[in-house]
Order: sequence, then structure tokens, then C-alpha cells
Amino acid sequence: MSPFPEGSLRQRMAWLHTWVGLLFGWIAFAVFLTGALSVYAPELSRWMTPESAAAGPASRSQALATAQDWLERHARNAASWRVELPDARHPLLALSWHGEGGEGGAMLDPASGHEIVPRDTEGGEFLVEFHYSLHAGQAGIWLVGACSLALLVTLVSGVIVHRRLFADFFTFRPRASPGRAWLDAHNALSVLPLPFHCMIVLTALSTLLLAYLPAGMHSRYGGDVAAMVAEVFPRPPPLSAPGPAAAMVPLASLAQRAESVLGEGKVAAIEIRRPGTQASIADAWRGFDDRLLAFPDRVSLRASTAEILDVRTEYPGSLRLIRTLGGLHYGYYAAPLLRALYFLLALSGAAMIATGLVLYVARPAAAASPFGRAAHRLNVAMVCGPVCACAAYLLANRLAWPASPGLHEREVAAFFLAWGACGLHALMRGGRRLWPEQWRAAALLWLAVMPADLLALAGDAELRPALAAPLHWTVWAGCAAAALACRYAARRCRPARLPTG
Repeated sequence: MSPFPEGSLRQRMAWLHTWVGLLFGWIAFAVFLTGALSVYAPELSRWMTPESAAAGPASRSQALATAQDWLERHARNAASWRVELPDARHPLLALSWHGEGGEGGAMLDPASGHEIVPRDTEGGEFLVEFHYSLHAGQAGIWLVGACSLALLVTLVSGVIVHRRLFADFFTFRPRASPGRAWLDAHNALSVLPLPFHCMIVLTALSTLLLAYLPAGMHSRYGGDVAAMVAEVFPRPPPLSAPGPAAAMVPLASLAQRAESVLGEGKVAAIEIRRPGTQASIADAWRGFDDRLLAFPDRVSLRASTAEILDVRTEYPGSLRLIRTLGGLHYGYYAAPLLRALYFLLALSGAAMIATGLVLYVARPAAAASPFGRAAHRLNVAMVCGPVCACAAYLLANRLAWPASPGLHEREVAAFFLAWGACGLHALMRGGRRLWPEQWRAAALLWLAVMPADLLALAGDAELRPALAAPLHWTVWAGCAAAALACRYAARRCRPARLPTG
């Protein structure tokens, strides 16, 4: 392949599509894979905190009464309280408080009011954080943004390159030459999910727009993020002087009053500022898991009388637009079936990237070059590596001394150590054996999740009930499916036709 674009527009777009896809695809695969798993981040967090299985169901009124009683006994003198109500994806009642004595928090069983202390894990939130920042802070956010922009370029150039776009979707010749077979697979994984891929990339760029293009904020606000937030995002009404002590209306009544505006059953969290005083204000926040707009409406009430002080359900057009695009990307609004579709389409995006990476070295000219051989090793490390790393992350939750502090650090270490081991293996092992061996290793890691789960929980009477939860069965089924997919990939490898260097 020529190092420079030549010929017709389609030929130049093919050059752009190949090189941009190859150079950025090594990171984009991990971003898409962790993005797919992030769709089920709350469920993964529940699986990774089996202590939460002890929580029983409770009505909203019962949960709020439990929260108020607990906070009055343990954080009476705090400057503010926050109560996050349980729902289908978050079974625990989450309490937090802030005051002169510091901050604190607790997780309660909403039915019994007993405090539950989950293990020290980040759960699915680590995968979410890795998805948008690669666990590398601001530098990672910039790199993911560059990958998103590059992927948008490859999508547009790919449409231009394939003149028979939809016809190619129905053409798959697995027994053809490696280049033809991988191209057919790449086309099949690209055409039908194309609208989703375009949507997810565009909305990904919009969610962190100010991080990528901060010039407007610096020009208007002089870099003062707090000033920008105060103007753009509606703030609750300010507190007046504390005044004398005053009894507070029950939280359940405050929530019911707020829901007369927000809708029945829509309150997801309540924050009480200066509880126990006449000036106390309760801010009730609406959940947004039932609509595209990923921004919570708010009703502020006088906590001592339940008088409504402020209602915020309308926003500037710019905020509504950016938070709607964010809602499309996050998928919080999605019902279970649509959430599963998000997951499968994100996985198809990861597979599209992986087949595109392999397609480059499947061509004889590229496979024979030193760069092609290096690209082959990088492909193995950057495709199998994240797959093994995600399995190792789940295994560490069960095997890396889960009852002791610092578990979240050991889980993250296991994630990167597994990925690093794949990279080292790809560097040192013969090229023809790389794909089969790493796919088999990935299959073994995913297959080990279920016995590790049983081994860790079956001997603990307090944690054993978690094994009967449908969530555990679903995770086991997902891990078994991942193991089968990895095993299938290992069997389908044709090492004789892959680079040997």
C-alpha cells in the first residue's frame, strides 16, 4: 500500500480509512468494549458487592422514614443530609452528610434499616471511568476524544469507500482468502449498526465538549468553571439565617409534595440543608431514567412546612440539547430490551474495530512487511488484552482478599497486569501462535468467574444468599457466553496464514 493517498476520491478515502482506523483502533477497541460493559455498570456493581443481596424490598415511604430516623440518630448536627432512594438497579438506601465535623456516608437495607457495609470495590464505575478517560485523567480524556473523532472519520470514509454498502452486508465468505473473509466480516459488522455507531461517537464528543473545546468558556468566563456552572446550571435557592430549631416535616411527606409537581414516584433523591432549623430547605431531585434529557428536575421546599419555594423543570435550549445528547449516549432512559440492544450494538462496534485491525495484516503485502508484523503483535495485545483484563477485574473482586481494605486498588492492578501480560506474550511469542493462545487464555479467565464466585461465597453464610439471585445467574451466563466466543475465536484462527515474525 502506498504511504500517500493517490488516485480517485474513493482510493484516497480508502487510504484514510485504513491508516486512521489502524492507528486509533488499538485504543478504540478497549473504549468500545468497556463502553458495552458500562451499559450494565449498576448490575456489575451489585454483583461485585454481594453484601447488597441482603437488602429487602421496601416502599418509598418506608425507605424515607428509615433514612430520616437513621440520620436523626447518627448525623443530627450535620449541615446537610442527602438521601438517594433505592430502585430496581440500586437496591440499597444511600445516605450521606456533610458538616463541620466532616463528611460521612452509609448504605442501609431499606426494609430493616440495618447498615450494610459493601466490600471496597469500584464495581462497574471503574469500567465507566476507563471508557471515557482510560484511567489516565485529563490526558486520557483527550486521547479518547481523539479516538472518537478518528472513528467518526473512519465511519464517513468507510461509507465512501464501499460502493456496494448494503449488498456487502449480505455477502460473507468465511472460506475465501483471509483478506476477503475479514473484509466480509468487517462489512457485516459495520453496515447495519452504522446509525448507532455514528450516534454514539457524535454524542460521546458532545458529552465532554468543554474539555475538548474550552475556548468559549475561557473567553466568556475567564476560565472560571464555577461561574459558568452557576449561570448555565440552575441552582437551588440560597439559605437564609439558620433561625431557631424547628421540627421537620417527614421526608415521605416532602417527597409526596414534590411529586405533585414532578410526577408520582419520580423523586430519586432528597437533600436537606440545615436540617432541624427553621430555615431548612429540602431539594427533591427527579430521576431521569425514563427520558432522554439526562438532567434532573428539582423542587425546593421549606422543610419545616413543605411549602414549595422553587421549581426548576425548564432549561435553556443549549443545556437541554447537550443533556439530551448525553442521555442518548448514556442510555439511562433505556428499558431492559433497549439496554440489551445498546450492549449488543456496542459489542458489534468493538468487533468491527477488531476485524478492521486484523484486515490490515491479513493482506499478503502488509503481512510480509516489518510494520505488518509489528501491527500483528499489537493487534493481539490490544484486542485480546482488554478482553482478558475485564475478566481479571471480575476475578480479582472474588479472589484478591475481598474482605480487606484496598480491594479496589487490587482489582485495577489485576486489570492492567492481565493486559500487560498479554502485551508481553505478544512481544515474545511466535507470531503464528499468538491469536489461538491468547483467545484460549481469555476463554479460561471468563470461564473461571463462575467457580471463583461459588468458591468465594458458598462458604460464607452471610453472602451465600447472593448465589440464589437471578443477577448472579445472568452474570454467569454472560461469562460463559464470553468464554464460548473466545474459544470459537481461538478455533477459527488460521495461524499458517498469519505473520510469522
